[in-house]
Formats: sequence, structure tokens, C-alpha cells
Amino acid sequence: MKFDGDKLVAVTGNLTIKGVMKPVTLTLTSFHCMPHPMVKKDACGANATVTVKRSDYNMGKHAPYVSDEVKLTIPVEAIKQ
Repeated sequence: MKFDGDKLVAVTGNLTIKGVMKPVTLTLTSFHCMPHPMVKKDACGANATVTVKRSDYNMGKHAPYVSDEVKLTIPVEAIKQ
């Protein structure tokens, strides 16, 4: 995890697609924790993005006619049980 002061800005891990694992760094575009308005429990939500090359995961068919780079956007919500 990477912080800018006390703010979480990135998370590093491994992404596996079609049996191919590569290290990636997800950039957090937002990260907030607060009481969930509907279930009244503590919750955190985040949006993360990363750009990967399809060819790195054996999915590069038709590149360069179809872009080899794909931007993944991952929304997450976690509620404390």
C-alpha cells in the first residue's frame, strides 16, 4: 500500500488473467470510510484503476488494429460485519 500522508493512493498486488499472473499497481481515485446510510454499519468504498496490455495476458489478438492497452476500473465497497 502506498500513502500520501494519511491518504491511501495505491495498492500493489498480482493480477491473474487467463492463467497469466503479473504484478500491478492499482491507483486509487477515491477512498472513503463512513457509516453506511442504509445498513447503519461502518463501511469503506474505493475506486481503483490500472492500465494493462492485453498481449501481456495472451489476449493480444488483432493488436495493433485493436488497442493493446486496456484501462480497468474496479469499484469496491466493504461493510463491517
